[in-house]
Amino acid sequence: MSKEALNEELPLKVEVNKNQLNLRQSWPALVVIGIGVLLLAANLFHIHLMQFLWPGFVIAPGVMLMWPAYDSTAERQRPLSFLAVPGAMIITTGLLLFTMNMVNHFEAWAYSWPLVLASVAGALMYIKRFEPQDNIHESGHKFVRVMILLFMGFAAFFEIVIFQNFAPWFPLALIGYGIYLLVKKRQTQIA
Repeated sequence: MSKEALNEELPLKVEVNKNQLNLRQSWPALVVIGIGVLLLAANLFHIHLMQFLWPGFVIAPGVMLMWPAYDSTAERQRPLSFLAVPGAMIITTGLLLFTMNMVNHFEAWAYSWPLVLASVAGALMYIKRFEPQDNIHESGHKFVRVMILLFMGFAAFFEIVIFQNFAPWFPLALIGYGIYLLVKKRQTQIA
């Protein structure tokens, strides 16, 4: 590259770096504005935010436990990456609490526990994401599938037989899973 071409490219790189720096410095202000808009909407529409956001107090520690695994690279694996396992379990529990709180159906704990176990396999696969040949990926995917099927089977049993609840979301979930199976089968036939 000639010296003239480098001199023309340099101002472009400096401008890009300034834009990235400005965007990075804007995040705190954008977060504060977003929180303000959320609080204003809650005040105007008489919404009690803590009724919906309390599972965040469960999810936040799980996210913090996931950080060492997230911060790891292929060259530098963090020694505390193993904390992703309890972190994933805590996040899954928090998301289940959030979902159950939104639909006011805490009875779903009776059959939701396989999803927490599936999060363990997901976390182990995430820890080993830089080692694609590791056996955990194949066995982890199988385990997650089995746990999801177990969850669906328990959900059907508990909702229909025990709770005698025929809410519209359950048939919709079955229809969605059937469509997924059809699409997956067609994709394997095409490939």
